[in-house]
Amino acid sequence: MDESRRIWRDRVERWHKSGHSARVFAEQEGINAGTLYSWSRRLGMKRSEHRQQRSEKATLPALLPVVVASPGATAPSPGAALEIVFPDGAVVRVPPTFDEETLARVVRALRGTR
Repeated sequence: MDESRRIWRDRVERWHKSGHSARVFAEQEGINAGTLYSWSRRLGMKRSEHRQQRSEKATLPALLPVVVASPGATAPSPGAALEIVFPDGAVVRVPPTFDEETLARVVRALRGTR
């Protein structure tokens, strides 16, 4: 299998497993959604095989530990930045005047790498 085909097979598999639409996944990868669909068809990889897994995942609650403040810490001021620390150590610092849509895209992108 040539390298390009192997790269696209891996990419299409990750898309199918991600649960994201082609548009969202392609945006995260910096590729064209039409090209993603084209390679999926060319490789004979059907998205429906992963839909069952995705629907099963959707029924399970996703619980993550949340630490608001360490014991004895003072409450942040109203203008303080928000900090999100992922289990793998990735940190996202969000300024008080953040754009919710952009933050949602960043969090989805970080989750997609897991």
